[in-house]
Amino acid sequence: MSRRVRLGLVGTIYLVLLAASHVVQFQAGSLWTPPPAQIGAETIEIPSPRASGPDPSRSIRLSFLARGPESLSRPPIILLHGSPGQASDFAFQRHPDVPSFMDRLAAQGRRVYAVDLPGFGNSQPWIADYSSRAYAHAIISMLDVLEIDRAHLVCWSNSGAVGINLCDIAPDRMASLTMLASVGAQQTEGSGSYYFEHAKYLVGLPIVVALPELIPHFGLLGPTSLRHAFIRSFLDNDQRPLAGIMATTRVPTLILHGRHDFLVADWAAEYHHAIMPSSRLVMLDASHFLPFLQPEQTARYILEHVERHDTPGIEPITTYEDHAPRRSLPGLAGAVARLGVHVRSWHWWILLPFLALTAWWKPETGTIAAAILVAQGDLDFGVAYAGLLAGRLWRGPELPDQQRSLPWIVIQIAWNLIALSVGMLVASLGEPLARSMGGFGIIPLFVFGVLLLRLIRHSCTWTGRRRIAAALARLANHEWWPAWVIYLPVIVRLPALAARNRGLLAFTACNPGIENGGGFVGESKMRILESFPDDEPTILHAHRIERAAPDRAVRALALIEEDAALGGFPVVLKPDVGQRGAQVTLVHNADDVRAFFAQCDADAMVQRFHPGPCECGVFWMRKDAELDNRPVDQRDGFIYAITIKCFQSIEGDGTNTIRRLIWAHPRFRCQARLLLDRFRDRLDEVLPEGQELPVSFAGNHAQGTRFADGAHLLSPALEAEINRIARRFADDGFDYGRFDLRYESDELLREGRGFAIIEVNGTTSEATNLYDPNRSIFWAWSILLGQWKHAYRIGRERILQGSKPLSTGRFLRMLLSP
Repeated sequence: MSRRVRLGLVGTIYLVLLAASHVVQFQAGSLWTPPPAQIGAETIEIPSPRASGPDPSRSIRLSFLARGPESLSRPPIILLHGSPGQASDFAFQRHPDVPSFMDRLAAQGRRVYAVDLPGFGNSQPWIADYSSRAYAHAIISMLDVLEIDRAHLVCWSNSGAVGINLCDIAPDRMASLTMLASVGAQQTEGSGSYYFEHAKYLVGLPIVVALPELIPHFGLLGPTSLRHAFIRSFLDNDQRPLAGIMATTRVPTLILHGRHDFLVADWAAEYHHAIMPSSRLVMLDASHFLPFLQPEQTARYILEHVERHDTPGIEPITTYEDHAPRRSLPGLAGAVARLGVHVRSWHWWILLPFLALTAWWKPETGTIAAAILVAQGDLDFGVAYAGLLAGRLWRGPELPDQQRSLPWIVIQIAWNLIALSVGMLVASLGEPLARSMGGFGIIPLFVFGVLLLRLIRHSCTWTGRRRIAAALARLANHEWWPAWVIYLPVIVRLPALAARNRGLLAFTACNPGIENGGGFVGESKMRILESFPDDEPTILHAHRIERAAPDRAVRALALIEEDAALGGFPVVLKPDVGQRGAQVTLVHNADDVRAFFAQCDADAMVQRFHPGPCECGVFWMRKDAELDNRPVDQRDGFIYAITIKCFQSIEGDGTNTIRRLIWAHPRFRCQARLLLDRFRDRLDEVLPEGQELPVSFAGNHAQGTRFADGAHLLSPALEAEINRIARRFADDGFDYGRFDLRYESDELLREGRGFAIIEVNGTTSEATNLYDPNRSIFWAWSILLGQWKHAYRIGRERILQGSKPLSTGRFLRMLLSP
């Protein structure tokens, strides 16, 4: 089946499902709202509410539930839901034998009304104004129609703003107010900024209202009118005046809040209590869903409050009753909690750059850090999302073969939402772990969150799953480990080596004939080769072209043409200072030469090419005093290690692209970034079956070459020949380092012939056989430790002979220089 047919089939199935979804929704109505007859809802007609007041020219339907006997002596209780929500939420029963929250209030002989705010439940959909002030006028109209003089308002969640507006519009009709897990002042709402919050809602409007119309959800995402009412109830609202109303109202108010409310933070309730002189704050060990999860406890506090204020003029209670004190978090978890307190006070436009910077640096790390603050209630989800998304888009695609295309941007928008949500879930569920270990349990929680996000992101695609396999392979084999892990045993033993061998930098006294501490960093490869006699036949002929030289490409071409010792094309061009094999290039013509110098902004070498076809690294050391008691500069040396450099090739199968071959290969995917960048112009090419594409010309592990231990190549003849060459270094100034060789065959190499020297490396060169993937890390560490112990011993002997190691200042300058 062709790709076009598959796409057509999928499109047809999608359209059929979408049409069926709309038919089901039209025929069955809303799955969210039970019909009025089923729940005993009543309806009345009220003027169309606006923020400016009721519009008598139009009327709307207002639906409500009523429980309990009517009473002339006691004001009724009116329950207002949040957004999204409906009146039947208050009649929810977790078990048929357990009374609902609404029934518990009515059981005390009170009349209780649960109202479907306009646009929600069974009330009129598609109204003109969904603001909290318009809703406040709707409630006043309801009181007028039902001939209720005064009422106790219980406002849950977003309807808290309705209750506060009622305190301003009609305080004489408010017997009391209960702010139940309620919003309030603009300062406590999300980012705290009216403009940022409304920008969020404007972005959310098409996503919440229009996008589900393109999804065959069969009513599970609610009717369009409900989704529209939900987003408009935020978009039309203005909470900026509420703090002023709260500070001046005399309406007795109970603020009933859950310490673990993840929608309206606990500190918001504390702020409201602080600015509202007529309020009593009761903090419970609960979440946002008090009527559902703690109906008995919630009803008890509300009934106590309304009974006190049935009669006007009773002084309100203004205490703060904390039944769920904040846990004092120790250690790092406590520091994060204290940081969150400061984050609350920062403006969104200050937070956005910080969030973007962390996401640009490490996307998953920034996401988990932001998610922890969001879960604590200290950082707005919208601010976190916007900042992290900006950072991801700024960072750009992870892999060299990816581009900032529209599909990539859409994926980032969706993944950023998923990642932040997952991070919040991890932070919330992992709170006990964060508190453990003296407060330092937040570290494993953080690491787990980062790894989980990466696992989820990568497991969704074929390439991503290969990235997971590559990460596990790199973790399992030491050849891929970072240098600081490989060198950890050496670092641990440095103090002892320094104490025994006349200082920490004693090893830089080795190789007095090589600049910069015997080849510690930045040494010229050409100068090292020039330190051997001109008649040394094993040294490949080369020239140095300085960076400042004019027309470097022209100079190189002239040398290739005029100097017969270079052998003509092909020749090798490479930087004079080693860069882990970077830019080592085999050039075949003038165009290749020009292309090299267009990219290379450093001193360069033009070197004769040796066809090999084999390459190895031979690590040679001068004997120490235990093996030879002659002066150090008169001693012979020995071969410490040999590394075979196994050049890799991508083999075509006639079917898959180079990109897919890279990801499918268990070794190549471990260096996918390198190879995708190297072959970026050929990634969609399909190689014929059996055709090989060389991965790299340079025999360097960082450039794609595999290293293997070559101990079987060691022979007396080879050791004698390498020793002869090393002893010919000017003034016997070479003690320790690696010869990189090109050679014709293993047999000839064992005989000490058929090879040529590409370059010689000094004190910080490695016995690279330690990166053999078939050897253990413990074997590799033994090789590395032996190498460095010998370097320190030779360095000590050179110091006793009069050589000087690098000074600490010069060492640091060299180490930190670019």
